[in-house]
Amino acid sequence: MAELKCEFAPIVYAELYRLLASNKSLADPLGYRLDEIRYDVDWLDEAIEAYEDKWTSDLQYMTPDTVADFALSQPDHAVLATWILAGLRNAGRCYDLSKDLQQRVLDRAQKDLPGLAVPLPSALNPVIYGWTLGCGVSSDDLPAMPAVLPLEENVRHAFLGFMEHVLVLQSMATPWPEMMSTATYWRGYGIAEGLLPELGNGGHALNQLKNEAGPLMEPPMYILLERYFKEFNQRRQSVSHVARDDSRPSFVEVAKTIQDWDGLRMAVVGLTQFVYQEVSKELLNTPPHSIRPAVWDNLIHEIRTW
Repeated sequence: MAELKCEFAPIVYAELYRLLASNKSLADPLGYRLDEIRYDVDWLDEAIEAYEDKWTSDLQYMTPDTVADFALSQPDHAVLATWILAGLRNAGRCYDLSKDLQQRVLDRAQKDLPGLAVPLPSALNPVIYGWTLGCGVSSDDLPAMPAVLPLEENVRHAFLGFMEHVLVLQSMATPWPEMMSTATYWRGYGIAEGLLPELGNGGHALNQLKNEAGPLMEPPMYILLERYFKEFNQRRQSVSHVARDDSRPSFVEVAKTIQDWDGLRMAVVGLTQFVYQEVSKELLNTPPHSIRPAVWDNLIHEIRTW
């Protein structure tokens, strides 16, 4: 099973900051965000150059099979990047940014490392959901480990357990055992309840999380998510309470809906979106303790001395 960590090769950060710097519509919110740590938008050029230099230096030793060995393991590289992204969450959707970043990293990696196979290793597999940066840890974009986990300890561990569970399922032959697949419902309900405990129960939390996701997701994907999670709580009740109840789908009907990755993927998309959008909401006003004016001074020293 892949290790759950969010670590990237330097080229990921170079391409992310290059995309941000080139997007004129983001100039003002980027400027406001960087001003919080006493930098301006010109800092992006400095960061791009530093990560490019590190990538170029590493290439002389790197092979297609050893890319992961050259990922930057200091967490604050990813934490800083997602803190910056969280400051843009009121700018709308991040789908295009995520896809553009993935494509740029793919193009650069295949150009600089001939023979690099697809799917790319995790160190070259960035995703952005809900304005939070994550690292794909399987051959699919999901599950993805966020650069920053939710503040609440129980939610953190519940989401990590969910990702571990999905990775195990992805490694298994289908159809999957019923209890392993339907576990998605009770864990998903619990994660939603933990993200918004003030709403009193997971059903209300799921509705609120869906509403928050609307402005952050592409309309076609949001339509699919809204349709899927509209009956999520009912289906959770069906697998928690096996006795027939005409007010909800039967246990047997629900058990048949998740037997392979096609049946599970929308649940993973939705729960990832919900967790990631709540992380960016937390980061918008509450920076991690390491994000302070000196953070880049420490990171660039590390880059140049490795």
